[in-house]
Amino acid sequence: MINTPKLPVSHEDRHLLCQEEVDGSLQNIIDRATTNGWGTMETISAMEEVLKNLRILYADHPHPNEGDPKETNEGRAFTHGRGGAEEE
Repeated sequence: MINTPKLPVSHEDRHLLCQEEVDGSLQNIIDRATTNGWGTMETISAMEEVLKNLRILYADHPHPNEGDPKETNEGRAFTHGRGGAEEE
């Protein structure tokens, strides 16, 4: 189950909360795939490719349930890594 966000869109750690929320669902997919004979790394590689394709698809055609792109942290995790300040 993925819960609704507890942080506002403007919060710098919102993407970390999203990662925590989707983690269990992704692990569940891996568990189901390996139970049915797929290898763990094979499954993760397949998931990465699917996610790359979805990133391209949704960049051009946002998901209908998604709000105004100006009100999201879209790309924030990609741009800022895991969110913390960079070490100097």
